[in-house]
Amino acid sequence: MMHLPPEEKKNSLISRSKDLIDSAVSGFKGRDMNALVDEFTQEMTVVAEGLSEELMQTKQQLSQLSAAQTITEEQRSQDMIDVRNRLKDIEKRMDTLSRQKGKEDRKRSSLSAILSQITLIAAIIAGAWVITAVLQLIRR
Repeated sequence: MMHLPPEEKKNSLISRSKDLIDSAVSGFKGRDMNALVDEFTQEMTVVAEGLSEELMQTKQQLSQLSAAQTITEEQRSQDMIDVRNRLKDIEKRMDTLSRQKGKEDRKRSSLSAILSQITLIAAIIAGAWVITAVLQLIRR
């Protein structure tokens, strides 16, 4: 690489910049600058209108999505309330059934106790009858 002194670098940079500008301007030579500006302005106006329309459509879609999200959130909130209420109802039913089962278990246990006592009394009576019968046989 060849190193140029700073003054030559500056002149080289300036000349390349001028060449670039001259080549860009040479494409416009022979055309009316006002017509070019008007054409550019019209094209930019069309682009800006298109962008504006797209922006309005996007805003409208955003509004619709926001409304849909709000409705969905309200429905989800209501569904959660319904699920909680159902869960409370199920818990109440479970408590009621548990109490009923406890009562039935107590009835069964008391019935079992009564039956075992009756069985014991019946065994005592049967034993006494057998003893009485044996004693009467022996006396004869």
